[in-house]
Amino acid sequence: MWRVLLQLRVLLPYLARVLPLVERGLLGTNITGQSAQKIETSNLDRGITEVGEAQRDLNNAVKAQTAELRELQEKVAVLTKSVEESRARHEEMDVSLSALKKLTETSVTVTIALLLILTVLVGLLLFRRW
Repeated sequence: MWRVLLQLRVLLPYLARVLPLVERGLLGTNITGQSAQKIETSNLDRGITEVGEAQRDLNNAVKAQTAELRELQEKVAVLTKSVEESRARHEEMDVSLSALKKLTETSVTVTIALLLILTVLVGLLLFRRW
């Protein structure tokens, strides 16, 4: 039990400050037992009202920002889909261009081969005539 009391000893300064406030609040008296003076709370009430209004304003601002965030998320989703579609079309174009490049290379190779064959044949024909 002494150990518990020794551990609670740390709280004594705080309790010494809080107890008069509790006594005033619950009993309406001060530490000497006399009736406590009335405290003007109108400023406190106005402050609490202002805090409530500020909280409502902040709540409305948060709701507006939440709506804006949802709109932005929808726009990002649409843009993401558009980018993915564009990427797919780009890949299709790459495949088509690769096929066209191969076809062009093959056509050039065949044309060069045919020109060489034609040149050889024309040369043979001219050589036989002389």
